[in-house]
Order: sequence, then C-alpha cells, then structure tokens
Amino acid sequence: MKRGLVVLDPAETSAAVFAARVNALRARLDGLGAAVALIYGDVSRSGDIQYLTNLCLYWNEAILAVAPQSKPVLITKLSKRVQPWMRRTSILEDIRSGPRLVEGVGKLLDERAGGRAGRIALVELSWWPNNLVAALRAALPQAELTDLRAVVRDMRLMPSAEEMELLRRGARLLDGAMRQSWAQSADAHERTSVAVRYIRRAGFLDATVSCGKLKDGSEFADAIGQYRYVWLRQSWPRGGPLANAASGTLRATLDAATPGATEAQLAQLAASRAGDQYRPVLSCMAHSDIETRGLFRVHEERERQLQEGEVVCVTLSLAGEAGVLAAAETVEITRTGAVPLFGQESS
Repeated sequence: MKRGLVVLDPAETSAAVFAARVNALRARLDGLGAAVALIYGDVSRSGDIQYLTNLCLYWNEAILAVAPQSKPVLITKLSKRVQPWMRRTSILEDIRSGPRLVEGVGKLLDERAGGRAGRIALVELSWWPNNLVAALRAALPQAELTDLRAVVRDMRLMPSAEEMELLRRGARLLDGAMRQSWAQSADAHERTSVAVRYIRRAGFLDATVSCGKLKDGSEFADAIGQYRYVWLRQSWPRGGPLANAASGTLRATLDAATPGATEAQLAQLAASRAGDQYRPVLSCMAHSDIETRGLFRVHEERERQLQEGEVVCVTLSLAGEAGVLAAAETVEITRTGAVPLFGQESS
C-alpha cells in the first residue's frame, strides 16, 4: 500500500501546470462533443488521476470527472474523514464520498445540463472493470459511453520541465539508497531493509525493493519507487556470470536506444548480445508505465518509435541455470543513446 510522503508543493508543480493538464483533457472533450470525461483509478493504477490533480489514491478506488466548464470532481469510496487531507494534498475542491461509484456519477450528471443523456467519455475504457462499466450502462441508459482511449497517458509520455526535475531528483535519491544498501549490508535481507528505509526517509510515496543472490554468485538489488507523481526503476546485478551478462547486454542496448528505435529492435539486439543460453527478455516502457510494471501495455507498443526527450525504463531479464535476474535503468532518450537518470553502476 502507498504509505509514504504525499506533497503538494507549488514550487515543484504549480497550480497553473495542473490547470494546463486539465485543460488539455478538456480540449479533447470539445472534439468529441462529450459532456464529461471519467477517469477510473484504484490503488494499483492511479497515475492519471495523480498527474491531473496530485491526489494520492492510497486505498480503494475512485472516478475523476472532468467537464468542459467546471472544476474536476472526485467520486470515491473513501470515507469523508479523509477529505480534508485529500484537499490539502491536491488541487481538488469537490470530493464526494459514497459506497457506490456509479451512484455518485449519476448524481453528478443530474446537476448538469443534459442530465444523464448525451455523450460521456471514459478515459481508457478497455482498462475499466467490466462490472463497473456494466453498472454505468444500466444507470445511464440514455447516455452514449465512448472510449477516449489512453489520452492522459499519452500526455505523460513526454515529460514536462516539472516532471523532468522530479524524475532527476527522485533518481538521485533512489541511487543514493541503492549505493548505501550495497555499502552497508552484508546480505540480501539487510540490503533490502537499508534501501527501503533510505527511500522512505527520502520522501518517496511508494517503494518496492527486492534483493537476492543466485547460485552462481550473482547478486542483485532491484528498486521501484514513486517520487511525488513520477515513477523510477533501477536494478543492479553484479558479481557472477549471469549478472555480468545482464549488465553488459543492458549497456549495449542503451547505447542503441536512440530516437526512432523500437522495443522490438532493441530486443533483437539484446538477444544477439546475450545469446540463447540466457533467454533474454527486454522491455522498453514509458516511465508512466512503471507504476503497473507494464501490465497494461498493448502489443503494438513494441513497434512504437522512441522520441528524443522522453523517459523510459529499459529492463532486461535473463534466465540461466543459476536463476533469473533483471538489469534495469530509467533513462532519457537522446540522439546519442539512452542516458541513465541514475549515477554510474556500482563496481
């Protein structure tokens, strides 16, 4: 569960930046003639809502409603007792609690011109829970539910100046945690404890750390963290043959991760470099997809060309007789290759 530090700091991301993001979504509504956009989120995938409002959905589920002429409204199952905290840590002013999300949506539509009729845009409809979509159709029989696709995620692909600053700051902190865990810990269990403690104290909202040692002597420390509303991953393998193969293959792959390259092309390069004995699997996902470990990516994204200036997480998994491990870096795509946001690998 998310139990870290939640911060709304205008010096990091101003109210004007959040307003511009919401307005960009409203512009898409104008083109569709939709009365409102609905964005679903739960504790496992709430990045779109947080990107637009800074709201941390630390538990349960919610729907963010964005209409052309009014402020965003959050409809949530969380109790009213947390609303003061949610207002202090987000740009939201209108937060509505209730046991059933669909009822909250219906009541919101009843307050607006057109009521429950007209076109309603669901952001990334294919990801919504089936039972919730069915309940919406039953409660809004006169409404036309249309798919706005991954419009908010698409907005997040190319980091803004504010996001890049948070990504770089988070990377420095996560890198510090990894270095300290290697330097101060004698075994994988202690290494995990040191890294998690450092990451939490550094102000991360969410963190997952996994450390271990394989039969061939390869060791690894893998950390995924959420700093404010951005996500980073770094995985260091070292010591044994499997770790050396993973590190060397990842470095060669990052050199080839230039604008225009695709995940499929990079995967072929990694396969040729690592050889058949390690059965390499490579992913190159947008930084915004680290939250879900890429579980909701579509197959066509393997052919999407990388763009200069975007931030991605390149992850290489190798499987050998000693076990399975991953080497990963969160990087910025430049003309000369992928530049890690973290410091250099530990030796």
